[in-house]
Amino acid sequence: MGIIDEREEALEKEYIVKLERSFHIKARRDRMLARWAAELIGRNDFDVYFDEVISAGLLESGDEHVFRKILSDLQYAGVAISAQTVREKMKQLLLDAARSLDDAD
Repeated sequence: MGIIDEREEALEKEYIVKLERSFHIKARRDRMLARWAAELIGRNDFDVYFDEVISAGLLESGDEHVFRKILSDLQYAGVAISAQTVREKMKQLLLDAARSLDDAD
């Protein structure tokens, strides 16, 4: 294997590690977000609610599915909250999730 092949393989491995890290951070963020929303809407069945949030996410990729599910559930439950507040919470929890993953390493 030449130097170029070794470099290409190293870059591929680094890319995979970054993708996996991103996946774990978002999964942790989604769990924390679902817990936050469940508390606001008064749901005691957190695991069931988390599964609902994740199931909604299987319909499309990206963060929008999670955002729309959480916002819709909060509004349906009569929680007075803005879309901006939910987006800000998502950003904050993403940072918290990254930090907690770093602390776990």
